Amino acid sequence: MRLYSDDLIKLDCTRGTGILYAAWQGQRPYAAEEVRKAFIAVVACARERPVTRLLLNFADNTQDLTEAAYKGMLGQLAVGLLPTSVRRIACVGTGSAVRERRIASAYREIAAALEAPLEFQFFSKRIEALRWLTQEGPPS
Repeated sequence: MRLYSDDLIKLDCTRGTGILYAAWQGQRPYAAEEVRKAFIAVVACARERPVTRLLLNFADNTQDLTEAAYKGMLGQLAVGLLPTSVRRIACVGTGSAVRERRIASAYREIAAALEAPLEFQFFSKRIEALRWLTQEGPPS
């Protein structure tokens, strides 16, 4: 079911799965402010729905931001998700190992500082991300 859509991002939720699926609308460079706007929409939808898992499909995002910009945006996302029931975040990356390491490192630093109960993991394929998100039992 489509929950939100604009020129940047579309947000869908499949009934019964508890997964909020966020995907970029097109392949182009996105400015940091656009990514922040998209994350605000993700947080708003997560607060309105009983979702426990989030799939961020960044495969079409071609923008490479600074580490400080990633930290700021991921911090905003993590803080926004704290009062929600989201516990797992899977990110489908672009295939840039350097960029994905930078994002994962920034997220680990934020999660440790916030003592956030959110587990975050990168995947190269959507099917792998979905498999991890739908695992039973405690997050791995």
